Amino acid sequence: MNKKIEIKFRRIDKLDRDFTQISNNVFYLLKGKATAYMVYSYLNHRYNTNMNCAFPSIKTIQKDLGIGSNKTVVKAIELLEEKKLVKVIRERTSANKNAVNKYVVYYPVIINALTEEEEKLAPDEFIEMIAV
Repeated sequence: MNKKIEIKFRRIDKLDRDFTQISNNVFYLLKGKATAYMVYSYLNHRYNTNMNCAFPSIKTIQKDLGIGSNKTVVKAIELLEEKKLVKVIRERTSANKNAVNKYVVYYPVIINALTEEEEKLAPDEFIEMIAV
């Protein structure tokens, strides 16, 4: 039986940056998807707070994490997009070739657990109902 809960997502740059923090709620959203969890953790680690995105290439992600193929990385990123944990910004170069993707990383916050003050939405947040 699937239970619907309301989740708020915030950009990852709103977390403390002394170390790579991963919200415990990501475990529930990515249950059983180890590669997606690794890629999500890696994008958190590589997140540039000045540019508000991470921008490693698929090949770099594959190499740094020891993942077998580019396709596996792409599937993991697609799952992260589907779960609203990552927004991929795809751009083209002036020669109309694909540039390196930029990844805006979000972390889930269970709204029911927030105080009134925390529930005030900022422009970098969005709410979506999802089944878990």
